[in-house]
Amino acid sequence: MSDRDLSSMRRSKLRFSDSFASLLFGGAVLIALFTFFYVERNRTGVAPERPASKEFLRAGSPGFEQYRRLIDVEWLEATQTSQAPGATVMELTATLRNSTGRTVNELEVRGVVFNEKKEPVGTRSVSVIPKQQASLKPNETMKARIQVEGVPPGVHRKEVNMEVTGLRFE
Repeated sequence: MSDRDLSSMRRSKLRFSDSFASLLFGGAVLIALFTFFYVERNRTGVAPERPASKEFLRAGSPGFEQYRRLIDVEWLEATQTSQAPGATVMELTATLRNSTGRTVNELEVRGVVFNEKKEPVGTRSVSVIPKQQASLKPNETMKARIQVEGVPPGVHRKEVNMEVTGLRFE
């Protein structure tokens, strides 16, 4: 073999070695990016920072909105009963699910009944914990009941809402 052939072989081996190293480096960068995005995507479901005290959290309190979204109101139903002529009582029932990861010792919910124009015609706030149940552990559910009195007759039962308005943790 001539010097020229050896030189050509070394260059092709060198090019192959450089391209292989570039391929390995590119693969490592891709793995790092995928890992970063996977960790960031899964981090969004983490519960918010815990407040330092056991204060009652309401709208405007630090962390309230984050925790409020983690108390799920499911299967909301309304039943209508007449109390007196011209007055109607709506009983709102729903299943509340604690997805906060912490035990809730006090939970206040508000029930609202709307008319056909989506205007509130009856509202009531109730502390369902501790009145209806002592506490609500993580991933536990409970049935909550609110009786809204003085609702005008003829209001449709599907136009109702139940929302968390305050909570306190163990």
